[in-house]
Amino acid sequence: MSSPRRVVIGLGSSMGDRLATIRAAIAALDADPDLEVVRESSRYESPPAGGPPQGDYVNAAVLVATSLPAREILERTLAVERSLGRIRPDPVRWGPRTIDLDLLWIEGEAVAEPHLQVPHPRLCERVFALRPLLDVAPDARDPRTAVAYASLAEASAPIHRIDPS
Repeated sequence: MSSPRRVVIGLGSSMGDRLATIRAAIAALDADPDLEVVRESSRYESPPAGGPPQGDYVNAAVLVATSLPAREILERTLAVERSLGRIRPDPVRWGPRTIDLDLLWIEGEAVAEPHLQVPHPRLCERVFALRPLLDVAPDARDPRTAVAYASLAEASAPIHRIDPS
């Protein structure tokens, strides 16, 4: 295994007790001996990005320290999703979800593989992903361009922050 590095995982939920589901997902990630949850973002509420009519999402992010390769991190996040009732493939594209975990960013690493793109391909255009990422890694930069995510227009776009309790 390589040296531990910083990784940001985004979380979203639009069904059931969204905050409890986010908490359960974070606890499951932290219970993994190869993923150390270092910091949690605030929770944000936002409308869905596309898809059929559905309720608002609660979004958050966690900063983890890990030596796992990107593909293995993805496999661990998919296992957490399954444990919380997520069924893939989704019955409806961009439909409501109990939980959605996305590998948003790996410090100093870009990945372009089938079914795995890091940084997340729509990170820079989605305030509900970018703002939580900046909560936990305010110095994060795009590993391909070195652009600071905090300098992007979406970083200061309005979003509704909610109490995490």
